[in-house]
Amino acid sequence: MGAEPLLPDILSTNLTVVFVGAAPSLAAARCGHYYAGSRNRFWQLLYQSGFTPRQLDATEDREVLRYGIGLTAILPHCISAMNAWLPEPSQQDRRALQDKLVAFAPRIVCYNGKDVYRMCTGAPDVQWGLLHERVGRSAQFVVHSSSGRADRWGADRLYLYRELRSLCLQAAGTRNAPVP
Repeated sequence: MGAEPLLPDILSTNLTVVFVGAAPSLAAARCGHYYAGSRNRFWQLLYQSGFTPRQLDATEDREVLRYGIGLTAILPHCISAMNAWLPEPSQQDRRALQDKLVAFAPRIVCYNGKDVYRMCTGAPDVQWGLLHERVGRSAQFVVHSSSGRADRWGADRLYLYRELRSLCLQAAGTRNAPVP
C-alpha cells in the first residue's frame, strides 16, 4: 500500500518484544498514539507485569523503545472499532508484517489477542502463551487482548503478561540464548 500508516511503527533493532495489534482504534488514530482508547488496558498491563517502572500513557508510546519493546499492527492503514469488522488481511499484508518482524528480529513477537494472531498468520486457532512455531528467529507468544472488551479475562490476561515478562527477562541476558 502506498498510503502512510495511521500510526507509524515503533520499532528498532535489538528489541526484546514486539507487540502486534490488529489496527489503530479511532482514539489512537485521532491522537496519533498506540493504545489510546480510555478502556484499553495495554499501558496498565505493561506496568503491572513489570515491563515499565511506571504506568506510561499513550502519548508516551515511543518511550517503550527504552524498555526493549516495539509496537506495530497488521493493518496499519485501517481504523478498528472491533477486529471482527476489519477486512481480512491480504497475503501481501501478512508478508509485509512477517518481513518486518524477520528484519527487526525481536526475541519475542507477542500478538495482542488470538484474533490478531489469526489475522497475521491465517491459522484457524492457537493456544494462549508461548507457541512452538517461530517467525524468523523470534519466538511467538499470544496474550488476551488489552481491549476493555476483554476485561472478563482480567486475571488470565495479567498472568499471561507476567509470563511474557518472565520470558523477556530470560531472553534479555544474551542475544544468542534461545527463548524456551
